[in-house]
Amino acid sequence: MIKRILIGAAALMAILVITLAVHIYLVTNDRPKGPNWTMSQIDFNEDLDSMRMEEIKTDLLEIDGMRDVRVNRTSDYLIVLYDRKKHSPHDLVDGVNKNYQLQSTLFQPSEEQLAGSCPAIDKKSLTYMVGSYFENLFTN
Repeated sequence: MIKRILIGAAALMAILVITLAVHIYLVTNDRPKGPNWTMSQIDFNEDLDSMRMEEIKTDLLEIDGMRDVRVNRTSDYLIVLYDRKKHSPHDLVDGVNKNYQLQSTLFQPSEEQLAGSCPAIDKKSLTYMVGSYFENLFTN
């Protein structure tokens, strides 16, 4: 009985590792030919009223390649979701500054913020080590 359980557990583990390897290979091998969506945060260095923020949001959404714009009125920033094949974040910020005579900046996370960007993953866990092994195997 114990022998069957161990064989079953080993077979299940092998299937899971193979599935993970195939998934990572498929995700890292072929690049999509469609839009390449990315998000950026545009910080405003001054307080803006709701009407001005909505005007900026509406104008940004009319640009080809923009998917969504979210407004945080209390902290005065925008989150923009756009196709990075069509736009660079610096060009978007420059466009907002030029069109609205503002001094906005692109949010750049610090090294500390980047290091702690995914607290859910323990870098010493078996799952992370196996996943990073296969990712490095297929990307190099």
